[in-house]
Amino acid sequence: MARFLPRHLALPFLSTAVVVAVAGLTANPPAELRGWERSLENLMVRLRGVRRPPDRLVVVAIDDSTLQQGAWFLDQPKGQAAIPSWAQGISTLPWPRARYGDLLDRLFQSGASAVALNVVFEGPSNRGAADDAALADALRRHKGRVALAAEMLETRDHTVAGLTLVQPPTPLLQAAGPFNLGLTNTLPPTQGEPAFHPEVYSRGVLPASGADAYPSLSSTLLLRAGIHSRQRDEQRQLNFYGPEGRFERVSAWEMLDPDRWSRHPKRNRLQNAVVVVGPVVSQGGAAGTPSPYGAISGLELLATASANSMLGDGLVPWPASPLGRALLAMVPVLLVVLSVRAGMGLGLRLGLVGATLGLVVVVAFLALVQAQVWLPLLTPATGLVLLGLLYGGDAYLREEGERRRLRRTFERYVAPTVVAEILSDPAAAEGILRGRLLPVTVLFTDLKGFTQLTQQRSGSGEIELHVRQLNRYLGEMVEVVTAHGGTIDKFIGDAVMAVFGSPISRGSREEAVAALRCAQAMREALAGLNREWAEEGLVPFENGIGLASGEVIVGQIGSPRRMEFTVIGDKVNLASRLEGLTRTAGVSILCDATTAELAQGSLEIRPMGEQQVKGMGAIPVFTPAEAQAGAPLQGAGS
Repeated sequence: MARFLPRHLALPFLSTAVVVAVAGLTANPPAELRGWERSLENLMVRLRGVRRPPDRLVVVAIDDSTLQQGAWFLDQPKGQAAIPSWAQGISTLPWPRARYGDLLDRLFQSGASAVALNVVFEGPSNRGAADDAALADALRRHKGRVALAAEMLETRDHTVAGLTLVQPPTPLLQAAGPFNLGLTNTLPPTQGEPAFHPEVYSRGVLPASGADAYPSLSSTLLLRAGIHSRQRDEQRQLNFYGPEGRFERVSAWEMLDPDRWSRHPKRNRLQNAVVVVGPVVSQGGAAGTPSPYGAISGLELLATASANSMLGDGLVPWPASPLGRALLAMVPVLLVVLSVRAGMGLGLRLGLVGATLGLVVVVAFLALVQAQVWLPLLTPATGLVLLGLLYGGDAYLREEGERRRLRRTFERYVAPTVVAEILSDPAAAEGILRGRLLPVTVLFTDLKGFTQLTQQRSGSGEIELHVRQLNRYLGEMVEVVTAHGGTIDKFIGDAVMAVFGSPISRGSREEAVAALRCAQAMREALAGLNREWAEEGLVPFENGIGLASGEVIVGQIGSPRRMEFTVIGDKVNLASRLEGLTRTAGVSILCDATTAELAQGSLEIRPMGEQQVKGMGAIPVFTPAEAQAGAPLQGAGS
């Protein structure tokens, strides 16, 4: 990205790209994104918890216990003769149609308002005409109060596809009365799609396929009960109340058994109830319809659809249009992008992203719980997370750039280990660069007679030799200073200025001792060089070293075009003057009283009495006991 955009434009460009991506993916999500969105919706539904379905809706289940009860009678010693009429044929599916008639009688005798039979009675009963007649008689007794199930089958004849309506035989339809038929079809569950209300299939899919619209079984049931849906069912998703068995449920055999039903505790619950009847045998797992709470049976799905219509609490995505959802999704992401200002710290940026993300989640959750509305959540939440990563990455890159800048700045002056310590706190490093007052020990060393030697070699054409020897000397001095924890401040021709205690201090005493030991090591290193140069036939060097301790100003000093990290103050001048004093004092190392006091006890320091220092008057000076007078070259100093 840096190749195509200036760095200061990269973050705005990427932030805008996130906003556009959020809008585009919300308006036209790919299948994988729809699947993740559905998983998130299911998670929010589970976090919301189970809900209370309408008390008026009751499920009568042909369940395992009902089949087992019928089988129990068959296992009795008397066999078929011992089976009461209400239990005949209930041990296996499909049931005799007469048993459904018995159930209808029990239900309406108990005060039920309307009943839906979630079973498609296709063609004549295989148990004979009497079986059909028994159910037809029950339907006539309760005419206009029973909803019968039908199913739309897709048929394919070679290359021609069509739809076929499977419905009960005409005698049953006529017995039930007009407007008694409802489809059991629902849109098959697919990855990334929610569970839709059955009316989405009945009023949406069928007309789109060129077929007549048929009401769903849940709509027909409510019509029989005189209840109008409180929502536009064809635009709603199912809003589940909980896992399988959440509705008031009665096993069918308990209702068929007259003795048990007469004293059943749930009998009063059927007064004015809307009832769904059907098999729920061994449902669950892969056998059912997926829901946020696990697989549910077809009968539970029918009850859920009916309850959603009764209460008007089906789930609806909002806004309905792709464009509206895209605009809504991009709003929180866009607000964060527009709220971020240049210079805003990473903490504030991430705090803004986090607060917005939390607000988006809370608003989406409250909309789901209070209004049964599903707002776009995955794409804006993902966009906000991406913004957080962008801001974090940008801050990291900026910090790394700043660290590299600081490293390049300090590595010109101090040892790598000191640089690492400085960069552990970039804010403190910036403070060092801006300037502060520090107690340090300043070391100043200069070569004696170097100016005269330079003139001699310049006249004899030995300039390259002269530079090479000087560089070797300076390189050795730098190594010694670095080894003792000092900072090379600058080179002034053949002079070297070093500082101990800047930018990181080990303590005034430790720095003073290190500086004095460094001075002694510099003399020893020069002695080693002189031995080598003597073997090479080169002129030896002789240096003097001055040290002074106290507070100085430390920071980057210069113009915008040329800056250097240095120290300024009286102690710098004093160290330079003490170095010059070595030419007449008869020793190679001199220090001031403060340095001598700090080093007392660690090094043997010998007083040299008061010496006249230019511009400072007479002051006491000291020298390490091991310091020896050098053999000065002929001629003036540098």
